[in-house]
Amino acid sequence: MSIVESLRKLVDPVQAENREQELETDRELPRRAHAGDPPRFICRICGHLDTQSGYCPTCLADTMEPQPKTAEYLTEDLTEDPAEGG
Repeated sequence: MSIVESLRKLVDPVQAENREQELETDRELPRRAHAGDPPRFICRICGHLDTQSGYCPTCLADTMEPQPKTAEYLTEDLTEDPAEGG
């Protein structure tokens, strides 16, 4: 306990006790990182989505790369018709 903490207890014991309880609950809470969604990988050849990196099960090649966080790549691909040639 620091000198400042002991002076706070002398000046305002109720506030010091509340502060002590807040610190105690902060110490007791488990610190966990937000797990979030599992990472997704997309094949750069066929577009296969999977949660495992490495080899694409469709192409049987090492073509998997991390999927972008936004869906911008989907809107760009859907607006272009491959039959028209670009």
